[in-house]
This record gives sequence, structure tokens and C-alpha cells, in this order.
Amino acid sequence: MMPIGSNLSLFDHPFNNLLGCLTLNGNQWGFFFKDDTSSLSYCFLSAIIVCRPCIHVERKVLNTLAYLCDGDARVALNGLQMAVQSQVASCPGVEGPEQPLHPHSCSIVLIREEHVKEGLQRSHLLYDRAGEEHYNCISALHKSLRGSDENAGLYWLARMLEGGESPLFIARRLICFACEDVGLADPAALSQAVAAFQGCHLIGMPACEVILAQCVTYLARAEKSVEVYQAYAAAKACVREHQGPLPPVPFHLRNAPTALMKNLGYGIGYKYNPNFEGPVEQRYMPAELKSVKFF
Repeated sequence: MMPIGSNLSLFDHPFNNLLGCLTLNGNQWGFFFKDDTSSLSYCFLSAIIVCRPCIHVERKVLNTLAYLCDGDARVALNGLQMAVQSQVASCPGVEGPEQPLHPHSCSIVLIREEHVKEGLQRSHLLYDRAGEEHYNCISALHKSLRGSDENAGLYWLARMLEGGESPLFIARRLICFACEDVGLADPAALSQAVAAFQGCHLIGMPACEVILAQCVTYLARAEKSVEVYQAYAAAKACVREHQGPLPPVPFHLRNAPTALMKNLGYGIGYKYNPNFEGPVEQRYMPAELKSVKFF
């Protein structure tokens, strides 16, 4: 089968919206669209499909490729070519890769969305930053760190970064992990994660890869505790599930910046802790919740 890339020579008019082209090898070119990338990529792919009348491609396939290629027509063309080659090889009676498809052949090759995604997945090109793979990979990273598997953590980090994921998105999730899963078992983990986010923001890709790798490794090796995470979840549930009006703030805990508030009893009876040696007996929860414990 003739490589799809060779059909680029069939275009007589240049694309005015192309930022440029990069020669890869022989007849393979990479195009990067400047505006409305999905629409332009779709038109580009549609034009090439016209060149191969015995290949039928579902409209959804072109929409998916145009979206996933992120303006890089080379990625879209390669993905389409891999899908076509795979289906031609599995379709009896259709010419093989070494023989061009005859325009009047009675054999029809139907390309569906799953064929394209499967081909891209095998070639490590697929990483849908707005779809399921985006959430699958960040979930795998989170669970790997929770399980203290530093090797798996680095793998999923590399998988996302190589797929074009935003380093700041990953860094934000690492900050959440430092609080939710490491917590007070290693308070320095939060500082490490925040510093990683700041470093990524300052220097960007690709230099910030190692910053994230260091943070991922630190979090994987850190002691884990969900004590604070679970305690705060219990506090939220206490507030949300309370029946009736929420209990008032005890008078001795209220601020009293004005004489009127003092006359109303705000702040009266409060024991200022630094004035006492040792623990101070004082109620801080509303009276009806005095026995509630979140830890």
C-alpha cells in the first residue's frame, strides 16, 4: 500500500494557515496549523481520503484524529495510515502493503474510530488530554504513589509528559497527594510539592521534567497518613448533615471589637491560653457538639 504521506504531492494550492513544515524523511512532512486546528486538520484528512476511493472512513474517525493531533497533521496522517494498513492486512482479497490499492477495486476497507485509537495506542502516540486516557494515567500515578512504588510513579509521569500533558496539571495533583495521602506523616512533602509546582511554572518543559520526577520519587518514598484527610471529611459531613439551624458560635469565642459587642457578652469568659501554664480547660466546640471527635 502506498504511504498516505506520498499523497501530499496532490495538493496544488498551499495552505495559508500553516506555520511551517518539517522534512522528516522522503515524502513524510509535518504540518502545524495556526488557527482552528481541528477544522483545518479535518479538511486536510478529508482531502487525502478522496485520493483513495476504496477506503471508506467514518466521519467520526476524522473528527477524532483532527482533535487528537492537536494541530500536527503528521500525527493525524500517521494515525490514519496505521489504521488503514491494519485493516488492509486483515481484509481478505485486498492488496497488501507492497501493492497499491486499485481505484476501481470492488473490495471496501472500512475504517472506524476504534481502529485509529488502537493503532495510535500501539505506536505510543495516543494521549487524549481531554478524554479517558488523561484521567486513567493521573489515576495510575496517584495509586502508584499511594502504594509507594517509585518506579511505577516515574513511568506514569513519563507517559503523561511524553504524551503532551501539562506539567502544571501534574504538579497540582502532586500537591493534593502530599496533603491527602502523606499528610502529617511527613509535613515536608507539601513543601516539596509546592516547590515542584513553582519550579514548573518558572522554567517550563522540558527542563521541569526532573523537578516533577524528584517530587514523584519523594512522595512515593514518604511515609503515608490519611488522618487529616479523613478527619476533615468527617468535619464536612458534620456540617452538611446537621439537622436544623447550625449551632451558634459560643459567646466566649466571639470577637468583640466594639463596646456594643462587649455589652452583649461577646468574648466574656474567654481564657487567653498564654496566660496559663499547662493545658486550659475551655470549651471550643458548640455545646451540642462537645462530644464530637473528628480524629
